[in-house]
Order: sequence, then C-alpha cells, then structure tokens
Amino acid sequence: MAGVKGRSGGARPGSGPKPAKPTKKRSKALQTDDPDAFLRAVMKDPNVAFKDRMAAALALKKSGKAGAPVGKRQQQQDAAQAVVTRSLAPAAPPTVARPRLAIVK
Repeated sequence: MAGVKGRSGGARPGSGPKPAKPTKKRSKALQTDDPDAFLRAVMKDPNVAFKDRMAAALALKKSGKAGAPVGKRQQQQDAAQAVVTRSLAPAAPPTVARPRLAIVK
C-alpha cells in the first residue's frame, strides 16, 4: 500500500509524553505543630484555595485568637464593664443568724 497523500513519515505535532504539571511548593509555615500558627499560615498563603483560606480565618475567629492584641482603650472598657456588673449584682445574704423575736404577753 502506498503512503497517504500529504503525509510524510515522522513524529506528529503533539505526540509523545506530556509535560509534567508544575508542583506547588508548601510553605514552611504549614509544617508546624501549633494549630493556630497552621491556620494563620493557611489563611495568608496565596497558593491555597480561597474556600480553604476563608475556613481557616473563620476557625481562628471562633477560637478567639484571630485578632490583634487588645488595646488600652478596650482594656479600660472591659474593666469598667466588670465594675458595673459587680455593682449591679445582688448582694449575698448575710451569714450571721438574726435573733428570733418572741411574742411577749
């Protein structure tokens, strides 16, 4: 059988082994034993999917360690709130027994 018109032998374009996909490198911050540090690293890593970054941010928020340190103004407000809460709390009943009153005829 004779060759097909227009085709000469040899390799065709696109044939052969495909190039390997580039591998994503994990940051060294992700290799930690501290869960909070791990969540912060995931939250800040641009190579991580947005959905995972958002989940890490929410988990940090729930743990209460996500925000910056409390400032002086916030500490003053918390102290004032504690004073108001204590002053409005009901007083404890006295522990000393009162003398009983007796009816005198």
